[in-house]
Amino acid sequence: MSKILIVEDEADVAKVLRKRLMEHNFEVVCATDAYDGVNLAHKERPDLIILDLMLPSGGGLMTLRNLRMSTHTSHIPVLVLTGMQDEELKKKILDMEVAAYMQKPYEISELVGTINSILQKDQEN
Repeated sequence: MSKILIVEDEADVAKVLRKRLMEHNFEVVCATDAYDGVNLAHKERPDLIILDLMLPSGGGLMTLRNLRMSTHTSHIPVLVLTGMQDEELKKKILDMEVAAYMQKPYEISELVGTINSILQKDQEN
């Protein structure tokens, strides 16, 4: 069973996403801010991280930089899931080697399909 870390500051959004992913047989852990996200990534060693960009304690970009700088987390694929619609920011994030970038609102089938594709590619490497 693949483990996913959700880094999302809106509790209701994280709760719904967690429930939906668990229904698709994923183990899920959640962090509510940038600091906890980085700490949980080190502690839990997830197979994939779903990262929101609007986060307290540093924001999503800083979280992504911190994850990429650590030898313990630099290899973990990151799927950015955000409500922000800024094309310049999107380009900047894609340049930071994220596995995928998705806009909110999302379809759970599309999200699960993207997650499975990322995890399959990661296992092949």
